[in-house]
Amino acid sequence: MPTNTDLCRAVIAENRVAILENAPEKVCYKMCEALKRVMRYDRAGLTVYDPKHDTLKIAALYGSYENSFFRVGDFLGRGNSQNGWTFEHQSGTLRRDLAKEHQFGLEKYTVEEGFRSLCSVPLVVHGKSVGVVTILSRQRNQYSDRHGKSLQDVANQIAFPVAMLTPHCLRHPQSKLMCPSCVGSGGGRTTTAKYKEQLSVWGQKGGRGKLGGGKA
Repeated sequence: MPTNTDLCRAVIAENRVAILENAPEKVCYKMCEALKRVMRYDRAGLTVYDPKHDTLKIAALYGSYENSFFRVGDFLGRGNSQNGWTFEHQSGTLRRDLAKEHQFGLEKYTVEEGFRSLCSVPLVVHGKSVGVVTILSRQRNQYSDRHGKSLQDVANQIAFPVAMLTPHCLRHPQSKLMCPSCVGSGGGRTTTAKYKEQLSVWGQKGGRGKLGGGKA
């Protein structure tokens, strides 16, 4: 189980990643590298909300997945998957014995691939879900509520960067870019400065006029 010191170091590492990386999968990989130092898992995955299809899309996989049923770019339903449940309820999911506790059909594929424990946490920004982080282990009873809390603490560090790197605004779904006022409200001047390049692109593409009637 990670100590508070180990977890703090992982969180600090994630804050650095949030500044340096510029793609959801890269942010996920760096998070997984940091997480590996404090928590055991055999596979990790990041799913992000795709507003065009109103579903979750697998943005990144880390670890053992070469022959997996699940592939980067696949869609997972909001109403018929464990990721979807975590996303909709903004609440963590814990499976201590996946073979006995699975609740969705897609989880059977995970069991068939040899995984026995699962822990998922939501990525939430401005009260809206933007994605889900999941870790899997081949050992039963690998995760507890404390692991879930630790995973949530680490995942929280990439929630806003992931939201910034997905093609829509959290408060204005009809926009394909994050609005400057929404970025600022997520962290004030510091956050706005961090994403200066993205905001410049937003302005070059028309800014407020691209919202299709919404107000930033």
